[in-house]
Amino acid sequence: MRPNRVRGLMKKDSFGGLPKKLCLLLLLAPILSVLTCSELCAYEGQLRKTVDSVLEAYGGREQVAKVMTIAAHGRIDDFLRNVSGGYARTMVRPGSLRIDIMPERGGEVRILSNGRGLQGNGQRLEEANPLSLSSMQYQYGYLDLPMSLADNSAKASHKGIKELHGRPMEVLYVELSGAPGLFVYIDLETHLIRRVEAKFDMNGMGSSLLGTEYDDFRLVDGVLFPFRLVNFAGDSNISIISIVRLTINQPLPRNALPTLGET
Repeated sequence: MRPNRVRGLMKKDSFGGLPKKLCLLLLLAPILSVLTCSELCAYEGQLRKTVDSVLEAYGGREQVAKVMTIAAHGRIDDFLRNVSGGYARTMVRPGSLRIDIMPERGGEVRILSNGRGLQGNGQRLEEANPLSLSSMQYQYGYLDLPMSLADNSAKASHKGIKELHGRPMEVLYVELSGAPGLFVYIDLETHLIRRVEAKFDMNGMGSSLLGTEYDDFRLVDGVLFPFRLVNFAGDSNISIISIVRLTINQPLPRNALPTLGET
C-alpha cells in the first residue's frame, strides 16, 4: 500500500492516532457517568420518599419504631392439610419469634431466637432443619415490617413499579440480617404493604416462591397492623391467618419465648 494511501486512512478512521470508536467512548464516558449517577440519585431519593410515606401510613416513624413486642391470637385455615384451628404468635424484637399452630390439636410450635430454630409439638422440640429455619427467618422478616424500616435495621433498595391485582405497586427489596431477602409490594395510593415474597432453594430441587398478602388493617395503640394474612407458594394459597386479638409492648408470659444460644 502506498504511503499516501495509509496516511489518508489514518485521517479518515482515527483522531490523534486513536480509532474513532475509542475516541467516541472517551467523549461519552463523562456523560454516561453523569446519567448513571443521576439515575441512582433519583432512585435513592424515591426510596427515601417511599419509606417515609409507608411509615407515615402505619402511624409515623417514631410510633412504629417503638414497637418491640407483639402478641397475636386468631385462627389459621390450612389448605394443604384441609384443617383449621387456633393460631398464636409472640414476637420480640430483635430476632425472636414463636408461632403456635393449632395447639388445641397438639399442633406445631416454631421458635426462632439468636439465629437458631426449634420446632416440634410443644412437648418435644428439636433443632429445625435448614429449610424450616429459613422459613422461620422469612416469617420473622415479613412480620418485622415496617418496624425494621423505621429503625433502619433493614436495608432497602427501590425496584420500580409493578402491577398487583390490577393496582400499581412500588416494589422494594428489603434485606434483614439473618433473613431471606424480601420483595415488598407497596400500594401507590395507600402506601400500605400489600404483599411480600421471597425465593427459597428447595434443597437442590430448584427454587420456590413463597409469599404473604396483607388485608384488613386495624390500628393498635396508634400503629396499623394487618389482621388477615394469606400465605401462598407459587400460584397456590396454602393458608389464611385471621387475627382476632393483637397487642404491642405488653408484658409476655414467663418463658413464652425462651432464649436460645447463638449458633
